[in-house]
Amino acid sequence: MLDDGDKRVENALAELDELMEKVNTLREVNSDTSEEGVVDLLMTKVVEINKYIDGLFPEYSDAMMMQEKDPEGHALLWKEFQETRKNKHVEIMGILRVHIDLLEHGAKQRIVGEYDDELAGADGLSEVAENTDALDGEFRKIIRNTKEILTMMDTYFGWETTDSGWEEGIDEIESYMTKTIDGLDSIFGIPSPFFATELGYNSYSGTIYDPDSGNPRIYLMLKSVVYGSLISIFGELNSLISYQKEVNNIGYAKDLFSREIDVDDLQSAGITLVEHSKILAGFDYSMNPEESEDINDLLNILTNSLRTYAATLESLSIGEGKYKPKLSDVNSHMATDDYRPRKTYQNLGMWPLERKQKYNSLSELDLNNWLGLEQHSETFVMPKANHGIEYRDFIDYIQALGYTYKKVTHHREHRRLQPVLSTFEWNGTTRKFRPNATIYFHHPHCPIAETEMRIAVKSESIHNASISCYVGLDLFFQKINTSDSDDKKKEQQPLLRDMSEKFIREIMKQYDEYQCSHGLLKNSKFDATIKELDTKGRTFDDVILSDSKKQLLEDNVFTILSNSQRLIERGVETNRGIMLAGPPGVGKSLTIDAVISKASCTVIFANFKMLHEKMEGIFEMARRYAPTILLLEDIDALGITGQRGLFSSGAGLSTLLNCMDGINSNNGVITIATSNHPEQMDWALIARPGRFDVRIDYLYPDKEILKGILKLKLSSYACEPKLDLNALIEHMPSPGFTGSHIQDIVNQANYICISDSKVAAKKVQITQSALKTAVDRSLYNFNKFLAERPHVKLKNPPTAGDILKNNNENNDYFG
Repeated sequence: MLDDGDKRVENALAELDELMEKVNTLREVNSDTSEEGVVDLLMTKVVEINKYIDGLFPEYSDAMMMQEKDPEGHALLWKEFQETRKNKHVEIMGILRVHIDLLEHGAKQRIVGEYDDELAGADGLSEVAENTDALDGEFRKIIRNTKEILTMMDTYFGWETTDSGWEEGIDEIESYMTKTIDGLDSIFGIPSPFFATELGYNSYSGTIYDPDSGNPRIYLMLKSVVYGSLISIFGELNSLISYQKEVNNIGYAKDLFSREIDVDDLQSAGITLVEHSKILAGFDYSMNPEESEDINDLLNILTNSLRTYAATLESLSIGEGKYKPKLSDVNSHMATDDYRPRKTYQNLGMWPLERKQKYNSLSELDLNNWLGLEQHSETFVMPKANHGIEYRDFIDYIQALGYTYKKVTHHREHRRLQPVLSTFEWNGTTRKFRPNATIYFHHPHCPIAETEMRIAVKSESIHNASISCYVGLDLFFQKINTSDSDDKKKEQQPLLRDMSEKFIREIMKQYDEYQCSHGLLKNSKFDATIKELDTKGRTFDDVILSDSKKQLLEDNVFTILSNSQRLIERGVETNRGIMLAGPPGVGKSLTIDAVISKASCTVIFANFKMLHEKMEGIFEMARRYAPTILLLEDIDALGITGQRGLFSSGAGLSTLLNCMDGINSNNGVITIATSNHPEQMDWALIARPGRFDVRIDYLYPDKEILKGILKLKLSSYACEPKLDLNALIEHMPSPGFTGSHIQDIVNQANYICISDSKVAAKKVQITQSALKTAVDRSLYNFNKFLAERPHVKLKNPPTAGDILKNNNENNDYFG
């Protein structure tokens, strides 16, 4: 039987080979497209092959009898049948490929028919249009026959399990649910709303549970049940909303919902209807009492059934349950959509490289994914000069709490940029700093929140320098009853907001305490612009000071600093004000340098310009990092001599008085100021304890002191033997010359000697003649100065003994 059948098939295939030559003639656009029977003959051979395959195996009843009487013969016949069936269907697929190839070629070569008056025939069609119409007719036959072949092939691939049948039904639902729609208006319609027709029961009836068809996997069963419930809810809600829209003459969805609502597919449309279903409460539902009672009773059954049904579904133990983000995973997002929690914000991915045009910024998108939609943040702004210090201190504090950073990003609106890492030097160490970046942190058990926590820290310096700390409200759900329903959680939003605000406030409070004790400015030496001091390294060994002056500085500066905690325990205030007064060049700045070198606490230096710009801020910084030595240079230049300032802030006298002894305590702040004209200053500043408590006057040095300064300055250099310093000093005016003059004389002598010698620099000796020349030059400049200013009187200030008329014993102390 098989041999005879094979011959028939071989003969059919031989005829097909001949037909293919005719098929190829259809590939030429200008060929005779009206050739009849080519495609029909192809299809005829397919039918013959298929009928032959069907006839290879006995009828069902005969097959059953054969299986009982001759099982082995039946099995052999069945195997031969399947093998033959397989081979013949492969041959049919070859015919199908001919169809597809022909259609592809025709589509590429097809000329579109067009109407042409000049070429039009009696029927009004051009020749091209007529030929195209004929060609398209033949191709439509091919398409119909191709569909018939595909139907035959479908019978060959017909193996189907119980699960595959259910999967097919669910796939059909999902294809509908993801169907693209053109806005909400496209799904409204009375009396046949879209959901009721497109996603009605017919679309998923194939998955209705049928015991006779076998049991599917529970996954498929549950998915079918849930989809069925969703379609029912979406469809019925759409019916009711569509009805109200029509009877109330509401034209468009934007009028119904009072705003434009974007939807992409049917599922998002259904979810949107549910989210906005409360609009139904605003319509009239007039009916007679009997009808209203009937509806209310049914509504009672429905609403209670829905609540119980929802609670039952939520209680099902399925895998790990509802979506929960893994907070330690940098690619795990917080749920931002209650209906689709496993999708990222706006379904754009966790760290997308670009944003859709309608979204404001990638920064917002990242924060929403990392922290959730509801967030609380606090920002502190600082001068750009402070930005690197504040950034480093805040990041160090966050890491000191135990947070680890998971990701660093930088954005400019819709563009994601590479975060820039800058550096700066502080206290001899290179510090890292990101002027514009957002850093995402995680803590397995934050000591402040007392739960696992995520935060984000944003550093910005595009317009103003600032640092912001963000936390998400949803992160605090862990501290309340997480088994509550979503509605219950929404009711707890005020509690969550309060918890998040307290958390951020505590973060900032502890940071303030951390920075005061461990910040980069603590125990550092810098000026009011937050620039490290680059001093000359001069110490008290380089200063000619009397013992009483040294003791005053020791008692009122260094003793207080070294015993500040003990003094505080005794209840003694540790703020002091010391005025270094005297004419220029007498050693005030040298003393300041020596104080800076010896100090082991915070040192802040401010000149008159810095004070004029931000006096209150400077004193606030000194209090913050106390114990502090605050150095105010040349406060005469502030222009506060002889009158009170009129400013509420800045460099007025009133501001300085209030900063030194006002409402705010200056405990731990030692203020050292220099002045060339203390006699012109307001007594409230100079003569009132609590502001400048101690005054140290620097007089013009006498000749003995000038000689001591000269010895000290020459001690660093090689000098010729037996210099006559007395001869040099005799030429110097006293009062008049100062330590600054001596320094300049030694410098000039070095210039002279180094130019006259060829020996090694260290071995060049300073000579008597060079020093004499330098003294003469300095004396010339000094005398010229006096000649031009006859009103200047170089007389040391009156001593306290002069003021008291008869007491000069403590001359050194007072002047």
